[in-house]
Amino acid sequence: MPRKRVVKVVLSKEQKDILDELARRLGISESEALRTALMDYAKELSLVKEKIAGK
Repeated sequence: MPRKRVVKVVLSKEQKDILDELARRLGISESEALRTALMDYAKELSLVKEKIAGK
């Protein structure tokens, strides 16, 4: 099983409030909300396809 990595994120008060509300509405943790947002954005930029293709 791959080892988990810890990443610190610095957010403004407004960004933290948005993250809190997003996580609450989705019924997930803040960490999961950030992971989901990151992967959605990476897919939008086609980074996921590039990584899989080995570019």
